[in-house]
Amino acid sequence: MTETIQRATQAILRVCQPQQIILFAEKRTMATGKLKAFSLCVIVPNDVDCRQLRTQLHLALNVDVPVSLSVYTTEEWNDLSEDETSYAAWIARKGQVVYGPET
Repeated sequence: MTETIQRATQAILRVCQPQQIILFAEKRTMATGKLKAFSLCVIVPNDVDCRQLRTQLHLALNVDVPVSLSVYTTEEWNDLSEDETSYAAWIARKGQVVYGPET
């Protein structure tokens, strides 16, 4: 995990108490391999307003590359990740847990 992704993870942890953070995409330059953008999935407790939290998280991120955030409650994540055709299931298959019980 790059320093940029670590900084983004720490910023998320300052704003909320997620159950998991999953890195599921990284874009890098062809010539140098330098990180150009990345995507994180944040799974939070059921009582959290995901739409409001996503805005807060974007404002808290202080990194030099674009970050895409997907935010799910635990209930949404559990339901959607069981559906093989859902975006959440794709994230679960392809992603790497950077914070949570598996780290």
